[in-house]
Amino acid sequence: MSKPDQTASNPLRQALWPLGLLYGSVAALRNSLFAMGWRRTHKLSVPVVSIGNLTVGGTGKTPTVAWLCEIAKQVGKVPGVLARGYGRAPGAELNDEGVLLQRRMPWLLQEQDPDRVVAGRRLVDKGADFIVLDDGFQHRRLHRDVDVVCLDARIPFANGQCLPAGDLREFRSGLRRADCLLMTRAGHLDRDQIKLRVDKFRQIAGKNLPVHACEHEPTDLVQRPSNSVTSAANLSGRRVVLFSAIAKPQSFRATVQGLGAEIVGEVVHRDHHRFTQSEVTKAADLADNVGAILVTTEKDDARLDAFDVERFVLRINLRFLDAPPTPAEFLL
Repeated sequence: MSKPDQTASNPLRQALWPLGLLYGSVAALRNSLFAMGWRRTHKLSVPVVSIGNLTVGGTGKTPTVAWLCEIAKQVGKVPGVLARGYGRAPGAELNDEGVLLQRRMPWLLQEQDPDRVVAGRRLVDKGADFIVLDDGFQHRRLHRDVDVVCLDARIPFANGQCLPAGDLREFRSGLRRADCLLMTRAGHLDRDQIKLRVDKFRQIAGKNLPVHACEHEPTDLVQRPSNSVTSAANLSGRRVVLFSAIAKPQSFRATVQGLGAEIVGEVVHRDHHRFTQSEVTKAADLADNVGAILVTTEKDDARLDAFDVERFVLRINLRFLDAPPTPAEFLL
């Protein structure tokens, strides 16, 4: 179905499979308690759509959240995004993803709080009449009306094991709770390959789950600090140095390569890393020394405002391979 994830050949993670089994079993038990009503869920007065996944790491939730908020606004709703706020800097109201969304959609209401129930009520008080719960599939305290799950078409279940032996947050059977599935990064698949994956996902879910294949399409290149915007296609033939601190830097690299850029250097940090002046200066100097431009992601750019360095930010949007989901699928 897909190439095995690199964690499958990691001896340490293989040795942790008993802990992975325990982790998945505890998650399954917790989900059962909610399903049987033994643990309480809290319902808001407005529709809630959760965008989540089964694995840790990037599956394209943020572009999906942005897309859905734009659709909601187009049909006359006042959308709000509710998130835990993982990786927020001390004293900050928003984390990287939140800053990214705010820059794209200055009108967007947001709340970030580990207590999503209380924060959701605050969003409603602010005027939100449609709430997108970001990374909410495993957060069960807040009732949601639609559960959307994003799966990376290339490695949908990573190595097939739960944390810490693999990247799954729960067993694959969790798909049974999903109402809609977005198969992200599916642009490289042909029709037969897509069908095989769709059939497999529906088999795991035990129902005729709506599945939409989509791709993360690079659309714009934003130059900082001037904020001038050009087409992402202008990277073709350019010498570039990549600078990132995201879950899947290899995906960023593949996207830039696909645009025809010549990658002559790459600086990678762990996900959500807080950049220092020396790190940023070193990356900028590397680009200057090899006659290249410094290219980063929107998520990373949210942590670069404090640094006076010229950089180009690659903006990614969601593109559906066929007709996109209808607003009605999300109660719009």
